[in-house]
Amino acid sequence: MEHVIHKNAGHEQLTIEVLEKPHFLGSEIDKTFFEGCSQAAANIIRGDPALPPQLKVLGDIVSGQMDADRTDYLLRDSLHCGVDYGRFDYRRMIECLELFRGPGDSLEIALNRGGIHTFEALILARYQMNSQVYFHRIRRIYDLYLERYFEAMGDERFGTVEKILEQNDVTMMALILNDASRGDSGVKHWARRIVERDHHKVIHETGEMTSAMDLKYSKELVTELREKFQDTEFLWDRASAKIHSLLLPDDMSDEGRQGLWVVGNEGDKKLLGEQSHILRHVPREFQVARIFADSDAVKRREIHDWARRRYQELGGR
Repeated sequence: MEHVIHKNAGHEQLTIEVLEKPHFLGSEIDKTFFEGCSQAAANIIRGDPALPPQLKVLGDIVSGQMDADRTDYLLRDSLHCGVDYGRFDYRRMIECLELFRGPGDSLEIALNRGGIHTFEALILARYQMNSQVYFHRIRRIYDLYLERYFEAMGDERFGTVEKILEQNDVTMMALILNDASRGDSGVKHWARRIVERDHHKVIHETGEMTSAMDLKYSKELVTELREKFQDTEFLWDRASAKIHSLLLPDDMSDEGRQGLWVVGNEGDKKLLGEQSHILRHVPREFQVARIFADSDAVKRREIHDWARRRYQELGGR
């Protein structure tokens, strides 16, 4: 939904607007805490470079390598999905957080040496939840359906912040249920797929470490599949997520990388990438490409076998 409604802005821009505008939360926040609190909170999320160090460092808690949001959703999603992948000792990690002064009198969040293993567990939890839950093939096909469902609605339904805030899980489920039986052809097709659980099946997928060349071959393959099997509908999907962006010893450049400091009992500090052997082996990004087909089991087997042979001929791994 976010890809359609917020387009290139992302949900954080919506959060900033809700915080800043008096008729949303702005006046209530200022009244509850202090005048200007809502603007300060919005500036922290925005990453305003003019913020004093004491406030700028709070941005790392909102959005950083070990931010509260990711800590929360990993644990919560793990619980509600009934899996153990997302669990780690977050209490220990919080106890091991440090604060120190960096260059230019800045404040930075660091990690006490005793918390290295808990942070490694956080990174592993993030990787496992992405590979096993968030980008599971069944979950992804319904992501595609939802995205196309919202695209079919058009921009008008969610064209303002007010319209977005009017919706919640219950109203959206009711809307999908209604559109599945009574909606126009555009929204009805995707709503019916969701409600009836009538989904496309995977006939080809790359490995979890998909390279740019693998993506290229996968795109060529789906084009050829559409030409060869014209009576079958194919959907192509690229699922990717950033696991971490920490600076590691083998990096040739620090561009786009973040250094997380580990502080010893004597005040000495080293970058986590130098201390952790696990981080050097966990992929920074998870990426997989899949091709889904809408066909019966017999035809799907034929398509699967042809796709496997053709992908190898194209050069895919």
